[in-house]
Amino acid sequence: MKILLCTDGSPAAARAARFGLQLARGPAATVELLGVVEHRDDAGAMRRGLEELGRELAGAGAPCGIVVRHGHAAEQILNEAEAWGADIIVIGQLGQRGLTRFLMGSTATRIMQFAPCSVLLVKGDRAVLKSILVCTAGGEPGLRDVAAAGEVAVGAGSQVTVLHVMSQVPLTDDAYLPDLAATAEDLMARQTREGVHLQSALEQLRERSVPATARVRHGFVVDEILKELRDGNYDLLVIGAHRARGLTRWLLDDVTAHLVEKAAAPILVVRNTAA
Repeated sequence: MKILLCTDGSPAAARAARFGLQLARGPAATVELLGVVEHRDDAGAMRRGLEELGRELAGAGAPCGIVVRHGHAAEQILNEAEAWGADIIVIGQLGQRGLTRFLMGSTATRIMQFAPCSVLLVKGDRAVLKSILVCTAGGEPGLRDVAAAGEVAVGAGSQVTVLHVMSQVPLTDDAYLPDLAATAEDLMARQTREGVHLQSALEQLRERSVPATARVRHGFVVDEILKELRDGNYDLLVIGAHRARGLTRWLLDDVTAHLVEKAAAPILVVRNTAA
């Protein structure tokens, strides 16, 4: 896995880099530190800051390359991710200067929309990555999101909870009444469509020796995901985004966009390569 850590050397950006580094503990992980400056005169100071952080990361067992670019942060990050063939871009949200100042609001969204790979947006001040919540709506795209969570879990030594929110159970159909308060165990035992999907997700994770459980919540999707994220005190939220048919970019749908805005924990937005 090739991980592009984007930082300006500020404390907030360095925290984001350290958090993202936990993804690099798995086999065959490669790390690159990228700094973007607005003015060329700042390139020297940026490189020195990156070298200092790079020495810290190397001491933690993760040697990394260092790249400094000049220009608009989003554009340079996207270009470097494309050229280097990154699997995950790690960006921070908080900060007062340089790169992290650009990553507020629309620029972070732009990176997530146009990135050639998945994007980890580090929010808050979490220092560990022990528990992951991955949300799946079902089908192959959902299993790809679970696979991405599993890859992160292997590298970070994390456990995973697979969450499915049931929000559209027909109230007028007696056949669906048992699902109104069903747990994940109920659905898997009865081999409902959702239960079969959750079972497949758990098997996929356990094949990689990742400790995994499944949960089902009932209600509005965004609200229930945020409640589970808060109640479970998870260190990372994994959600999917979808490539628009016939276009060269991928889109944040309403659910993903709202979660990116409202979630308090770091978020990994998984690129779905399906057309």
